[in-house]
Amino acid sequence: MSIKTRKIGIIGAGNVGSHLALQFAVQGLADEVVFYDINHDKATGESLDLLDAVSYQPHHFEAYAGTVDDMKDADILINASGRPRLQGQNRLDMMNSAVDTSKEFLPIIEKSGFDGIIISISNPCDIIAEYLQYKLDWPKQKIIGSGTALDSARLQMQLSTQLKINRRSLTAYLLGEHGDSSMIPWSHVTVAGKPIDELLAEKPDVYHMDSKDEILRKVHEEGTWENSMKGCTEFGVSSATAELVRAIYHDEHKILPCSVYLDGPYGIKDSFASVPVKIGKDGVEDIIELHLTDEENEEFQKSIKVLKEHFARALKL
Repeated sequence: MSIKTRKIGIIGAGNVGSHLALQFAVQGLADEVVFYDINHDKATGESLDLLDAVSYQPHHFEAYAGTVDDMKDADILINASGRPRLQGQNRLDMMNSAVDTSKEFLPIIEKSGFDGIIISISNPCDIIAEYLQYKLDWPKQKIIGSGTALDSARLQMQLSTQLKINRRSLTAYLLGEHGDSSMIPWSHVTVAGKPIDELLAEKPDVYHMDSKDEILRKVHEEGTWENSMKGCTEFGVSSATAELVRAIYHDEHKILPCSVYLDGPYGIKDSFASVPVKIGKDGVEDIIELHLTDEENEEFQKSIKVLKEHFARALKL
């Protein structure tokens, strides 16, 4: 019996794709990464740079530039294609170019014979994940958008900083779009299992934070701030995606906020959006349905409406 090594294909060798590969090398999450990029020299350069780093990592790691055909036996294919967000753009403004890019590589995926799990992180994340699933007719449990995994990390950072509580003692997610319409289900934000509203009410002299609206604003705007100051965002999304990969490879049955196909939970029909999801070796194992307040559900449904409208537009491009 031969042992199968862990292989990941990455479409797009830009800032995010290259940092993803570095995460996999440093964390020991994969043994082999193959890049596909229309700029083959860029993919080759990133691969060589990664191989320079392997001598100082604790295990063997291969990286090289190739084609989607070289990914046919990969376990996971990650869509990190696309251009950086321009000044003044929101994620939804990136839809046309992202759809155009997807059209270029979708036929190649179909012909390659790849049949593993797809993780899509290209913006607008939810729209493109749904677009790939629809056009490829991919098994719905085997395609995941990174979704609000990054937004939730930003929320946890805000709460951790303001409350002076370690992030790992917090449970806090955003639901809906990976973007400006996402919402925070505050009734399910907890500190060591204690609802945050109770904690704030009981010890206002010890624990205090900005208003909920202000925290949501900061979470929504952080990506824009980062993008305006450094020209991209890369570390957060690559770390969040690595967490998804870990949950798959190690069959962790871990609950993570990510964008998946919803058809029933939360009263949603036929749409991708972020909710807490149980992730394991086969992809989506279960969707955790939170009991939202009427106000929270109204905000969540507004986000779903935005996603549905833009997906309908994407199909006409």
